[in-house]
Amino acid sequence: MCGRYTFEFTARSLAAAFGMVPPGFAIRSGYNIAPGQYIVIVRPERDQRVADVAFWGLIPGWVKDPNAFSKPINARAETLEEKPTFRGAFKRKRCLVPASGFYEWKAEGKAKQPFYIHPAEPGAPFAFAGLMEDWHGPNGEVMVSACIITTEPNGLMAGIHHRMPVILPREAWPLWLDSAAQTRELAPLLVPYPAERMAAHPVSLAVGDVRNDGPELILPDRT
Repeated sequence: MCGRYTFEFTARSLAAAFGMVPPGFAIRSGYNIAPGQYIVIVRPERDQRVADVAFWGLIPGWVKDPNAFSKPINARAETLEEKPTFRGAFKRKRCLVPASGFYEWKAEGKAKQPFYIHPAEPGAPFAFAGLMEDWHGPNGEVMVSACIITTEPNGLMAGIHHRMPVILPREAWPLWLDSAAQTRELAPLLVPYPAERMAAHPVSLAVGDVRNDGPELILPDRT
């Protein structure tokens, strides 16, 4: 799964990285972004890309009571067209989730060691393949939500965890965000990211507590 990640962008750097105008809302860096929080996504709007804010935990439009729904944070690439929760969003509501890196925990006996995984190229962003939905409430309220698609691990991630987020290379962004694209065209994108374009190192156990949020969390663990 992908359950924690980092977001080290300003409005200007986000716009430059994803080829769009700067968002019209406040951008704040986060070093321990967790499910149930509001996250920044990039979605299509007419012939351009725009930034938006979404709740991390997908709520399909057909849900009657969001409080009684499980709100999945991840969707398995292998079953997107089989699961009613994800089927509609995969066909017509795709987005990118900008990230600077993400965390995963490696089981070591009875303990779990957190690792920070990030682009091998300094300053380069990750763009997770995401799904989004707009839930409309009975009183006219609208809630935008999103989840991150996962796939099998690449060579780097296989030594840490059995899943990893789908990370889309820049050249795949236009197709992923194209509302006219067919799912058969999109399926080849949902593969492990090249291991040589990623790096990983162990970090402090402090990242396990969502109340901790600071740049020290991504520093290599020297213990």
